[in-house]
Amino acid sequence: MLLRPLLIACLALPACAEIYKHVDKDGQVTYSNIPIKGAKRMALDPVPDSIPAPRNHAGGSKPRASQTPTPASFPRVDSGTQKNRDQGRRQILMDEMASEQKLLADSRQRLSSAPQDAKLREKALFHEKNIEILQKEIARIN
Repeated sequence: MLLRPLLIACLALPACAEIYKHVDKDGQVTYSNIPIKGAKRMALDPVPDSIPAPRNHAGGSKPRASQTPTPASFPRVDSGTQKNRDQGRRQILMDEMASEQKLLADSRQRLSSAPQDAKLREKALFHEKNIEILQKEIARIN
């Protein structure tokens, strides 16, 4: 639930911002623009300052690419650069997926020994939702 806003926030930060990722002893991941002891600096490509908002046609459906030409002022990158960006993004998401799967397995193991514990059940559901969101994001890259 918290992962999607964090990913969006990471992508929406100014080009000069540095992002740090910290994983605590319990496996909780924290992203920050302030260095934390033990945090790793993430290498992120700059994001354009302005991205045009999608326009909706009657009925609320999204326009097809052929119906809306790209404005001449829209920033362009060559396909090699975009491919490298996509690979970097995919790797970050895959690393997060592996972390969330491990945390889910740990949560389920703890839950099996205390099935009535609502906090453990909530934590397992949290990790399941994060995995679902990560799977959708990874599918969008492919």
